[in-house]
Amino acid sequence: MGTADTHMLTGAYALDAVTGAERAHFEQHLLVCGTCAQEVRELREVASRMGIAAAVEPGPGMRAAVLAEAAATRQTLSLESVPRSRRVRLAVALCTAAAAVSGLVAGITLSERTAPAAPVALGSTDIRRAPDAITLTNRSTGGTVTAVVSRSLAKLSLALDGMPALDARHAYQVWLIGPGGVHSAGLLRPGSGPAALVGALPPDADRVGVTVEPASGSSRPTTASVARLDLS
Repeated sequence: MGTADTHMLTGAYALDAVTGAERAHFEQHLLVCGTCAQEVRELREVASRMGIAAAVEPGPGMRAAVLAEAAATRQTLSLESVPRSRRVRLAVALCTAAAAVSGLVAGITLSERTAPAAPVALGSTDIRRAPDAITLTNRSTGGTVTAVVSRSLAKLSLALDGMPALDARHAYQVWLIGPGGVHSAGLLRPGSGPAALVGALPPDADRVGVTVEPASGSSRPTTASVARLDLS
């Protein structure tokens, strides 16, 4: 590899588009060539800034769609089989694409890191976004019972806040009630803060009941409800 050819690899190296012996040779070259080392740093900085400038808020489901598409796309191109001159041109073309992709990824990462916590229950965010989501509250029990319900998602999120504490042998059990019978939605043990759960909502469920049951739970309610919510 001639010296001129080596100098032309700065763009490809900045985008991690060199492999094998060529990479090792160029990294040795960077140790003695301040000009190329500076150019690599500048190219990486420009790509990073372009990515930040192009960052946009991704739509719902974008991350899953990108990952699914990547998993379904065959990665068969071998850089060793691409002529060096074409590889350099390809690296230049990839700079713009890489910046756009990095902006998209940055947007996705920022969205994930700054997404607000659901105010009622962990995992209830998708339920609240459903067009048919409704929020129901009962404050007549000495505490607050709040449910978020979506029939289209067949999901329910329920939270207890300020309910009387129970001993270690008991827990609050949530029941979904309808013409088809009574089904347990799970156990809640309020501590110093609210306790919440997210579960499936049977299509015929029209009420939610909360009872005090043994800590291991019951197959059927064994005490009177301490709270009820009408889902209809």
